Amino acid sequence: MLQNSVTINDVISKKVKGIDFLTKNLSYFSDHNFGDVPDYLLAQIETFANCNLLDAIWSTHTSCKKIIEEAENAICCIFTQPPFLLADAFFDKIKTGIKLKILFGQNSDIPECNDLVDKLQLDKPRLDNGFEKRICDNVSTNIIVSDNGACLMLPDYTGMTDMIMGIEGYDKPFLEWCDNFFEYKWNTGKQFARLRKMLNTKQ
Repeated sequence: MLQNSVTINDVISKKVKGIDFLTKNLSYFSDHNFGDVPDYLLAQIETFANCNLLDAIWSTHTSCKKIIEEAENAICCIFTQPPFLLADAFFDKIKTGIKLKILFGQNSDIPECNDLVDKLQLDKPRLDNGFEKRICDNVSTNIIVSDNGACLMLPDYTGMTDMIMGIEGYDKPFLEWCDNFFEYKWNTGKQFARLRKMLNTKQ
């Protein structure tokens, strides 16, 4: 006889808890969608069971900063625009030896002057082992995930990523979900040395 077997009631219970998170935040999900998240990950909605909705830019910023500062091994990010408010947090963390991966899209909005671009020298022709960066065709769902926490920022129905509100979570299932989404998008990208040059190739 199988030990610790999962029953249908267990499966339903987990799904219901994830659906509860969606229904409790119905006003948010009525004008936001999961963007470029693949169907197989959308089917794992139970991983959102213990997440929290952040409804203001400072709460989202504070959560992302905490995730960066408390990272112990690595930080993985997807951005439609570089979050300049987090530039110092990223810069201080990679100086400690923490590995950082950042993925942009050809649709990413990169201002001429941005603290994150400057701090991490994204516009300089350099490649580092501890700091990897890639670019893919398109990104809409943004993410910051470490070994201790994750924040997910979804696009609205105009296709614009909402950087003001976010979904934070610290449970292992949610972190694994975020890691899987990051790897899904990361594997579609290619390495680059200089951000500005890459973004201009399709303009």
